[in-house]
Amino acid sequence: MIKVQRNPLPPEIPVFTERKHLSQDNVTLLSKAELEKEQAIAFFTDPANFQNEKKVTRKKFKFTVYKDARLVEALEGCFHKKCAYCESEFAHITPADIEHYRPKAEIDTGAQKLQPGYYWLAADWNNLLISCPDCNRARRQPVPGQAEKVRLGKLDQFPLANDAFRVRSHTGNLVQEEPVRLLLNPCLDDPEEHLTFDDEGKILPRLDSNNQPSQKGVNSIFVYALQRKDLVERREEVLKDFRFHVDELKDNVAEKIETGSARASARIQRTVEHLKEHASVGAEFLGLLHDYIKRAKGSGELDTLMSVGIDLEDLFQNL
Repeated sequence: MIKVQRNPLPPEIPVFTERKHLSQDNVTLLSKAELEKEQAIAFFTDPANFQNEKKVTRKKFKFTVYKDARLVEALEGCFHKKCAYCESEFAHITPADIEHYRPKAEIDTGAQKLQPGYYWLAADWNNLLISCPDCNRARRQPVPGQAEKVRLGKLDQFPLANDAFRVRSHTGNLVQEEPVRLLLNPCLDDPEEHLTFDDEGKILPRLDSNNQPSQKGVNSIFVYALQRKDLVERREEVLKDFRFHVDELKDNVAEKIETGSARASARIQRTVEHLKEHASVGAEFLGLLHDYIKRAKGSGELDTLMSVGIDLEDLFQNL
């Protein structure tokens, strides 16, 4: 997972900008997103539909705005057609899942299921992310080091450290959830403060100054299925290729220092350009690769490169 910079203001697309839908009181013209929110509030706050955290009607409310083609396209652009959680490229093999960070219809707290969910956020631009199916949907997945498959995937999960702070109505203030929010949001948080990796592609919660694991890291790894076997193996493969070229760069720099070879200089330039491609904004697993560079730099593995002014952390400055 990597920090994603996106404009918090909704894109200029019809579902947000075209106010041609009459409000329920027949007075105001609303955008499609505004109308859906108004209708959702009416449905989900009706005691004939929901009582005591349970749905008591067979009626269903159909959310449609988040599926809008222009909205999906805008989200794909924000996340460069990568999963917001695992950073896998998946657009070439499967359609995107439009993920509600705070679930819209039901909330799985881990201890119980609450109905309704955050219904007023179903079309909220800042609550929408792009996800791959394995991060978003509940599936039994193999995990390295565990004999049995584990049920992983976000679905309706949204754990808080203290459920007393959970906002249960559109009239509440989500700010009160922030101190107890346990899932990383790449548009709000810097995942690198909470996650690290090993050389085998496994993802780990980062330890704080008291040597305690980040709870956002722990929960996000589990809920987003970030330790599933196939994903770990793919990360390891990408990391091995990246490290091969880093080692190649170190060898060429050492040769250049020793012999002054012009050919070595040309190879250095080619290798740096190749590493830039790995670290470009749309590449897979930037969090993994940046983490490796920081660890390698801290251990002195990159001192040869640093001695000639090559700082590979610079590759990640424009993310």
